[in-house]
Amino acid sequence: MCGMQVVMEPLFAALFELPILHVCERGGVTRWAHVSECVFDCLHRENAEIRSLVISTLLEAGATVAANVPPHLLLALGAFGKHSPETISPALVRFHLRQSPPAYEHLPTPLKLRLLAFILKDQDFRDLLGICLLPLLDGSFTKFVGKTSVECVYLPTWEFSAELLPSLEKLLVRMEDVGEFVQDKLKKIAKSGKCRIYSSLTPF
Repeated sequence: MCGMQVVMEPLFAALFELPILHVCERGGVTRWAHVSECVFDCLHRENAEIRSLVISTLLEAGATVAANVPPHLLLALGAFGKHSPETISPALVRFHLRQSPPAYEHLPTPLKLRLLAFILKDQDFRDLLGICLLPLLDGSFTKFVGKTSVECVYLPTWEFSAELLPSLEKLLVRMEDVGEFVQDKLKKIAKSGKCRIYSSLTPF
């Protein structure tokens, strides 16, 4: 094994310096790219619609995506490449959403909610700040903001339900028709205190 590694290491090192990956970019453009330029699609276990949505949003944000990369190539990159392969993750998507709001602002509500569900998966709620995907009762979306912001929104509760506050739709988080997963995470965000979302009309 040691002798094989001595041969493979310089071979892969030289190979990975070449534009060996066929990648996609904004506008359907494809080209050959270097490893260091790419983010790698490893979302094979995701729902096909979610995977397609995440990739298309990243492309709109200007990312260079290497799709359908064989697992053994990623392993070789990790073992012999100078650059660790950067794979698509909730954190990576959040980064690009913050950098390029136009990449997702035009999306219809159902797709925004699916995108929100994806970036909530790792529960890094502090990293949501600045992303305009917090659904409101009036049908719009607003940014997740931190505790120091003067802006805030409220989570409807049994005590302060949306029906009792008909004129405050722009201040109430949408909790219906967002899916159980997103609903649960929005409650956890309010409890965490990492974003300015309150679970009653009295800020804590």
